[in-house]
Parts: sequence; C-alpha cells; structure tokens
Amino acid sequence: MDLSIGTPVDPVPPRVQAALAGAADSPGYPQVAGTPQLREAAARWLARRHGVSVDPDAVLPVIGTKEVIASLPALLGCGAGDTVVYPELAYPTYEIGARLAGARAVAADGLASLGPERVRLVWVNSPANPTGRVLPEAHLRKMADWARERDAVLASDECYLGLAWDAEPVSVLHPGVSGGSAHGLLAVYSLSKRSNLAGYRAGFLTGDPALVAELLEVRRHAGLMMPAPVQAAMVAALDDSVEALAGAGILVAPGEFYGPAGRGHIRVALTATDERVDAAVARLA
Repeated sequence: MDLSIGTPVDPVPPRVQAALAGAADSPGYPQVAGTPQLREAAARWLARRHGVSVDPDAVLPVIGTKEVIASLPALLGCGAGDTVVYPELAYPTYEIGARLAGARAVAADGLASLGPERVRLVWVNSPANPTGRVLPEAHLRKMADWARERDAVLASDECYLGLAWDAEPVSVLHPGVSGGSAHGLLAVYSLSKRSNLAGYRAGFLTGDPALVAELLEVRRHAGLMMPAPVQAAMVAALDDSVEALAGAGILVAPGEFYGPAGRGHIRVALTATDERVDAAVARLA
C-alpha cells in the first residue's frame, strides 16, 4: 500500500475526458494567457465556490501548480539580496523555488520575527500540506497587511481550498482578507486533487492584475503554454455544476446523459420522499 504521495486514483470524470478528446485536433500554438473560455470558467468557479470575484483577464493557466510554485520567485525577479518566506512545515518546492532564483529562503510562521531583510515574496498555504491546518480569515488579513506594508507579494497556495474537513477555508482574495483589492496578492489553484487531473498538469493563478500581466509577459517569452486540449478539459472540470451539488451531498444526473442538447443542464428527479426533497432544498439554501 503506497500511502506516501497524494496521487489521485479515481478516474478522470467522463465529461472532462470527452472535452480533452474533442479538442485533440489542435495543430496551432496554444495561448499562453489561456482561452477566454478557460479564464471565464475559472472566474465563475471562484465566484460560485469561494465567494471570490476576479476579472477573467487576471486568470493565467499554469502547467501544473508545482511548476509555477518552483518558478514564481524567478518570474517575479527575486535574486541575491531578496528573501522568500515560506511556512516552517511545508511543501518543499517553496524553498526550492527561492534557491533556484538565487534568493534567500526563510522558513517562518511568525512574520513579526523577521529581521530587516528585504522580503520580496511570502508563501502561505491553507489548508496546509501536509498538516491540513486551516488559517483563520483574521490571520490571513494580517499577513496581507504585513506584505503590503513592505511591498512584498503574498502568494497563497490554495490547491486544497475546497478539501477541508472541519473548517471552512477562505482565499486570500476573499474580500474579508483582501479588503476588496487584489493588490500585492496572488493565489494558485490546482485541479489535480479536486478533479483527479494530476496527469493533465492543470492549474491556474490569479490575483493582482498588474502582477498577472507581468507574469504573462515573462511566461510568454519562456514558452510556458498549456496544451490546448488540456485547456478545454479544464473548462469542463471547472464548469461542472454536478460536482458542486455532490459537494452538498445531493446527487443529480448530468444533462448530457440525455444528448448534446442537455449540456449545461442537470436533471433533478423529484421522486424521493418529501422529507428528503425538503432536506435537499435546505442544503441548497
């Protein structure tokens, strides 16, 4: 029994597989910025699931979130004399990314304990890998304020944002943390665990429009482009309203079971007992 690395073993949703196959005839170069459909689907998902409002133009697909975590310090121009801060118990790629950029890597949970060094980037991870710890909204707000006061970027690894057990995680882009402005903030999202797409290398980042635009320009010159079929698969995964209902414990039938005209719809069979139908309505409310 291999219980070491968190690799999904459940199948890729059929709807996502179909979207990947349907976009297989993609002879041209894909868009580094992502298709409008992908950016809009990501923005819809964030609003629907996490109460976060972002401009679709501030969404940038990445070739798996490990890639962008490892490269972000360098993409932001960090180097000698700069400090990258990451949690004390953390995913090792935060440190590796700082070292690849030639920056100083510092593991610290308490930002107040840091000295006068020039902090350029602060990583936060909630729910945390590997502990599952969920940081309160007030704590994240203090981190955002601290980073902004020092002109540092606060980057939040939110790959597990929808997978908490006994707490409701909040994004750094939520108004309760950000104050309604994404200035100086970035958030990273993965579909590896959420949609069993680890093999697709599918993720995206969003946040401060100016930072995202800067990252887009650098990534464009570096050729960091997500394959077009994977972009199409991400749209299908992010727009899955069936999964949203399943998260509330309500099973419905995808409309496409009934043919192509049913896409974008679900079938709700009101044949359960009145008690169970009322319970479903209560969950939706």
